[in-house]
Amino acid sequence: MGFAFAILPLIQRMGKDEKSISSFLVRHLEYFNTHPYLSGAVLGSVIRLEAANGHHDHTSEISRLKKSLMGPYAAIGDSFFWGSLRPLVGIAAAAIAYQGSVWGPFVLLLLFDPLQIWIRLKGFLEGYRQGWQGITYIQSWNLPRLARFMRWGTVFCLAVAAAWLGQGIANAYSGIWMQPLISIAVLTAVVLSFLAMERGLSPLAILYGMTAGSLALMI
Repeated sequence: MGFAFAILPLIQRMGKDEKSISSFLVRHLEYFNTHPYLSGAVLGSVIRLEAANGHHDHTSEISRLKKSLMGPYAAIGDSFFWGSLRPLVGIAAAAIAYQGSVWGPFVLLLLFDPLQIWIRLKGFLEGYRQGWQGITYIQSWNLPRLARFMRWGTVFCLAVAAAWLGQGIANAYSGIWMQPLISIAVLTAVVLSFLAMERGLSPLAILYGMTAGSLALMI
């Protein structure tokens, strides 16, 4: 319904009759589910093809475009925006907030929003300009490769933050001589946990395992 609503102004501007409007809406009320930040690229391409429908029938091509892109774009968008970019900027914002600064939430928005807004707007414009070939714009970002680099950056920031907190705990309870050992242990645990998840181990199993290990050390 969201896709049909977004494209509705096109049919209103084209001045179609009721039968054509009905057919148009039925066509775009078919199932469509993808990542919201990459849907603009699909929307732009579809609008370009719909505008050309007056000269050639692109109905089957439009349906094929939507069905072929919604799955890959959903997976790519979830992996990049939800699984890579948001955790990375979230850690940076949390570190600032932990220092007592009120700028933490604003840093989160400033680091996250400009990129996703740019991809949404530019993706729509490139889709409209190139039609079916608008997919090349999203391909040019190589988001899966970028997501992998960001995940490693997230692990690095998380490890540094955890080691820093570990130093404070060691200084408070065990003395300054324990700081290097705790920092190394925390860094190792974070990196090993990430590698384990990369190999398919459940994060829940890692969480329970680390909890059990911590309890054992406390005893």
